[in-house]
Amino acid sequence: MSAIARAVVRWWWAVIGAWVLAAALLWWLAPPFDTVATFDNTAFLQEDAPAMVGGRLLEEGWPADGFSGGIAFALVRDDGELTEEDREHARGLVEWLRSDDAPDTVDVVTTHLDDPQLEDVFVSSDGQAMFLLASLDVPAFTPPANETVAAFRDHVSGADPPAGLEVHVTGGPAVAADQAEAIERSVNRTHLITIGLVALILLWVYRSPVAPIVPLVTIGVAFVVSLAAVSLLAEAGLDVSSLYETFSIVIVFGAGTDYCLFQLSRYHEELDLAERAGYRPGAPLRRGTLTATVVVLGAVLGSSAATTIAGFSAQAIAEFGMFRTMGPAMALAVAITLAAAVTLTPALMQLFGSMLFWPATSIAGSHGSDTLLIEEQRERLGLEGLERDPHGAAP
Repeated sequence: MSAIARAVVRWWWAVIGAWVLAAALLWWLAPPFDTVATFDNTAFLQEDAPAMVGGRLLEEGWPADGFSGGIAFALVRDDGELTEEDREHARGLVEWLRSDDAPDTVDVVTTHLDDPQLEDVFVSSDGQAMFLLASLDVPAFTPPANETVAAFRDHVSGADPPAGLEVHVTGGPAVAADQAEAIERSVNRTHLITIGLVALILLWVYRSPVAPIVPLVTIGVAFVVSLAAVSLLAEAGLDVSSLYETFSIVIVFGAGTDYCLFQLSRYHEELDLAERAGYRPGAPLRRGTLTATVVVLGAVLGSSAATTIAGFSAQAIAEFGMFRTMGPAMALAVAITLAAAVTLTPALMQLFGSMLFWPATSIAGSHGSDTLLIEEQRERLGLEGLERDPHGAAP
């Protein structure tokens, strides 16, 4: 760890550049996570699960069932039976679905308007509702299916139906699209709340607008790199739940904040103690103190992260597929966060130098310790060149 600490502190600019380059390269190479994530939770079930067995039997009995994976257009009138004008509106919708203007994913359009024998199936007994069915040639829970649902709803909303007629888009793919949209909203909300809370906590702890930049940048880079890495794994064939992004930001921001707080707090305390012990303030003292801090806390943080990584990795033996893939993906995120914390964090601290804790002179909850790390690690890290202030220790 001492070699890594010395290299990070000495070549801090190269470390920052390497992380920025890695994040940019992975973000460019990796597909958007929502295009490779698995939204269909049935994909994680075992082959002998009752639902999976039943699904295979349905496919064997009705291999070309138009109702499978179809999107239904429900036309409803609350104030009475459907009118001829309503049926004309339905015919116009069918014509659009079969035209070149409709999405290419539309496969077969089924309606009683073509076959009166289907009227008992497609029209309600009270005559106030009817539906049209459009089967797709793409499975639900996929981006093409979600885009098709959005196109259908856009067309319906702009088609100007007769007064009193309501047209709704529903069915399996529509429900899947709504689920994907809800997950995306939840992820975005989680991002904003998490970043906001972490920023407020860091501002309260450090009383400085500069110090919080270090953990926020570290955590942000770790999250980008880990999400891109998992996206590449998903593209390669690993089934990763769409919920991963929501969980990972909580884990990365939670663990990353702790890792950064430990280093920043101990570094601040050590600098304060060293100056009180009579060491001359300046770049050599900051460099030596930061190196010693990384050496000591690197092992501690590594041990802490290892237990979390082991716990998540253990989920690889779970029977439920979501846990079996989510666990190792979360373990990878924690490992990347640890790597960023012990390399990028001290590099950023070295970058800001004496401005790191500006304008505060102390941090909340800082009580110091009895032993200076630079004195413990003096010989090991080659810190003999540090000078004490000729005026002696501070009172």
